Amino acid sequence: MAPYTPLRRPRAYFEARGFLVRPALLAVTVAVLAVGGAFIGFAVLLEDRLRSAGHGDAAAAVWDVFVGYLFGIVVALFVGWVLAAAVTHLLARAFVGHDGEFTDTLAVVGWGTAPTVLTSLIAFAFLASALGDASMASPRTFTEQFERNLATSQFVQAAVSFVVAAWQTYFYGVGLSVAFDADYYRCAAVGGVVAYGGWLLSLF
Repeated sequence: MAPYTPLRRPRAYFEARGFLVRPALLAVTVAVLAVGGAFIGFAVLLEDRLRSAGHGDAAAAVWDVFVGYLFGIVVALFVGWVLAAAVTHLLARAFVGHDGEFTDTLAVVGWGTAPTVLTSLIAFAFLASALGDASMASPRTFTEQFERNLATSQFVQAAVSFVVAAWQTYFYGVGLSVAFDADYYRCAAVGGVVAYGGWLLSLF
């Protein structure tokens, strides 16, 4: 019996169920909701800290800042999915073959966003931890301490993202090899360029 998602057995899934975009869109949506949930959770914690410290005006302004920022992130994630799929497809066409359709690659890359649910949860944990003991004495003091606290988690976040990129490299390799009816290792090389390219961009 074919698996319901390709996350554990991608070859069996894609060979049996094909490359439907709608389930991949659902995976992207879940990933976007995880990112949104992490930011909303942080905004709730920040608002609570500000009110507890007697900064009611600043607390009231939190959502004005976060709503616009969150909307931009949501749009960027959906656009980023399509752009990443376009880059992946062009590289695959250039170095693998011409059998695969763009919608096939779109489905593969969409499912490949699933691990960002984990990275979003980890990011929220680090944001909450960095907020925990940051002084609310003044905006400058808070910013300096918050950034200093958050900097201590950068290595762990980078390491987790590196592992996620390794999984994506494997996943893209399998998915593209089925879509393009091509050698896995050549497809994994293309997937690795995209996955680790995204990882490098996340460091800046």
